[in-house]
Amino acid sequence: MKKAAEAIWLVARNILFIGFTLQICLGLIWMAGNFTKLQDFAPVTSGVYPVLTRLAGRFFPLVYLMQAGAALYAGCRLLRKLQAGARVCLWGSLALMTLPMAMQCHLALLPYSFVGSLELLELSFFWEADEEKDSAGLRPFAAILACYGAQCLLWPVYAIPGAILPLISLLRKLPGMFRSREGLRRGLVSAVCFLAVAAAGFGFGCSGSGGEGGIPQWRWMLAKRVCWPTLWVDWSRILEEGILTEDVLWRSSYYPYSMEESLKPALEKAMSPEDGEALVEKMTEYAWKIHSPMIIKQIGWDVLGYGVTPLILPLQLAGDAYDSCSGRNYEIMRNEMPVATKYYVRVACGWFAVSLLLMLAGGAALWIAGFVRARDVLRRGVPVLMVLFAAGMTVLYFTMQGAGIMDYKYTFWINQLWILGSIKIMIGNVKGMKIF
Repeated sequence: MKKAAEAIWLVARNILFIGFTLQICLGLIWMAGNFTKLQDFAPVTSGVYPVLTRLAGRFFPLVYLMQAGAALYAGCRLLRKLQAGARVCLWGSLALMTLPMAMQCHLALLPYSFVGSLELLELSFFWEADEEKDSAGLRPFAAILACYGAQCLLWPVYAIPGAILPLISLLRKLPGMFRSREGLRRGLVSAVCFLAVAAAGFGFGCSGSGGEGGIPQWRWMLAKRVCWPTLWVDWSRILEEGILTEDVLWRSSYYPYSMEESLKPALEKAMSPEDGEALVEKMTEYAWKIHSPMIIKQIGWDVLGYGVTPLILPLQLAGDAYDSCSGRNYEIMRNEMPVATKYYVRVACGWFAVSLLLMLAGGAALWIAGFVRARDVLRRGVPVLMVLFAAGMTVLYFTMQGAGIMDYKYTFWINQLWILGSIKIMIGNVKGMKIF
């Protein structure tokens, strides 16, 4: 049984190596063909990222080089903390970087590439803190906070979901804080620093949002998530005649983002904050009462779209799943190299599904062969569960921001976690190294 399990693991490992190498080759070909091309995304106006693009001017490939370099370094550092060798770190980091959703961000003038790379760096410091004997030590946590602060500056929207991993890291330090006076002091310093960075990031994200004294933002979040897909159908049963013009309602239902851009200002202008909030609440309740099965299905598609994009993207492009921004992203991606992009995305998405099955088969084989012990899994599995919890909360946050706006660029780093799992299975028995 043990020899058979080892043989299964070896086969899974070799196939994983071949598959990810093919993905790397296709990704580097696409990168070479698009390195001097500018993808047709709307320019970013928030955060400090526009400053970087203005400094680069016409030399936007320099920004691409910086983003690709940051992604390569972040992947290498994380894999090194996962006990991978030097060659595996470089190869594995290229596998992470050439995931099509990630590669598109690395070669675009958008902040998501740096944000995703900073998230991988956070994970590496998170693992470093787990290995540290002094659980009240400040160095890894300070590095996590620095990454989080940089994310807030680059993309203020990330202030809330980006705070999850630093908060988990802080809570993990609690047992070590109360063992000594020095530990308590360090813990208090860590807590104060986290609150300061989180408050600054949240304030930076809210600056210029407007709407003071109007309808609460959380009401709009629910309305965008629940009401938008059927707003044009339901409006006559919800709104009194004369409150809003048909033009406003049509523009609000035409595009997901238009609901807040058109409907919200019109309501705040026509009604008092109290009446406007009551009307939005009525809209939300009515839509949920009538369309709840459809809304739940849409939420499920968004969760899958953010969490396992390569499995859902082919369905979205074929029109077999709930609509999102994925089609627009793909059209932009294939603008310069349509044939290469087609096969790159198709092969990478199909390979992603195969790699998940091989990861499970390889992990089971390592378990049966005795290279993985239950005691080690329980000990080392805790930080893995915490990382998965942070990823799940991030997916939930973006899912609840509205219907029809699922954009895989926001969470491509979460899809990279699945690749990390496959790579960890591959190195599980190299030089006697165990998976956990």
